Amino acid sequence: MIALACQTVDLGEPPADVNACRPSQSYYAGVGMTDAGGLNGGIWQNLLAKDYDVGGTTKHCSDQSCHGNGSTNSLRLTPPSCVPPACTPPVPLTMEWADDYRATSEQMNCANVKVSKLLALPGGIQPHGGGKLFDANDPMAPETRLIIEWVGAAP
Repeated sequence: MIALACQTVDLGEPPADVNACRPSQSYYAGVGMTDAGGLNGGIWQNLLAKDYDVGGTTKHCSDQSCHGNGSTNSLRLTPPSCVPPACTPPVPLTMEWADDYRATSEQMNCANVKVSKLLALPGGIQPHGGGKLFDANDPMAPETRLIIEWVGAAP
């Protein structure tokens, strides 16, 4: 009697997004943000579109010279046409909100938020072309809290 063995099937490389970090879209867009001083999200409003003083000049992450849609780095941002509280982005996010969310979430490491590019680069842990924008080592810094809480936020 001859025994037949199954052949090993090569499935190739897994798709790039299999282990991707996909934190809350609602939190990213600030849908349901509190007005009583609680952050409750708003990665766009409270981090990416925030005014940062860099050497006496006010800059934003989405400026063309930084991460604007003409940027050549991995974080390319387009300011949404309508931002809360003036409007409520639909969840799941669509159009420019979805593009910005995808680009931003690709900078995250859900298994270890503290090594995420979104925290380490502008937070001064790793060199950042735009300089240190906030202190990633200060757990009470609003930007640090915002990024860390994003991973644990409800969808």
